[in-house]
Amino acid sequence: MVMLLLAGVVTGCAHQTPRLYAPMQPDGWSVQPIAISCRFAPDADLDPATGTPVGDEGYYLYILNEAANWDYSDTKSLLLSIRQRPWAHSWLILESPRDRLECGHTGDFGLTKPRFHDGVFQGIRNGDPNPIAYLWQTMSDGQFQIGKPNRPPTFVWRMPITKRRHQLIYEYVMQRKYDQFGVRSHNCTDMVIEAAALAGINLIHRIQLILPPETKVWGQTVRVWTDPQYRILEYSTPDVLETDLRQLARLGIGSDVTEWYLGLNQ
Repeated sequence: MVMLLLAGVVTGCAHQTPRLYAPMQPDGWSVQPIAISCRFAPDADLDPATGTPVGDEGYYLYILNEAANWDYSDTKSLLLSIRQRPWAHSWLILESPRDRLECGHTGDFGLTKPRFHDGVFQGIRNGDPNPIAYLWQTMSDGQFQIGKPNRPPTFVWRMPITKRRHQLIYEYVMQRKYDQFGVRSHNCTDMVIEAAALAGINLIHRIQLILPPETKVWGQTVRVWTDPQYRILEYSTPDVLETDLRQLARLGIGSDVTEWYLGLNQ
């Protein structure tokens, strides 16, 4: 089941944006979403007849996603799409019959260090032998986001949960450390994935990039890495997450409530 879902993520990419898959190319570039071993936790609350999540009345987990729609088909396309749309975001709503908490994990504000994408481009301009290594850093400007961010989501997914799981997720959100923020870990997508795991579901959210040591961009040869430890980059991304959430909604696992959420803001 999981591999079929992942296949849906990959094979559909040729006909839509974002493009999340690229086979190995002559320069050494390749991209693919990373599979998960199991869709549901062993103790997930599922309807025995349909195999879909169930919960107690009035208890829900929402995952809200703003995709960047990056084009991973080759290095030039990715760099260009990052230049055009450098940010994406994932956050959540935890709902009970009494209240609704909307929150997330933000960071990479560029206050003490250049933002991640700026740092990579700056390294390229400066002739850094490993400009991509900037993405291995962890920033110390992470913050706990309460309420709506300043941009609307591109997709909102809702899943019923039990009162017990609501409490587990609430405790996780309140106790989580938010001061660290990174590309490879400790970011907004990681937060909602961990919350979803507490709800009993595992989501496809990570992508693997195999990077060439150098590439040509706009007619110029650009050094990407010299040290081979930077050849493979894996990280969580809202683009992969949103593709998975849309597929789940089509299969009846959770539901698409994007229009409902956007209507709340009118």
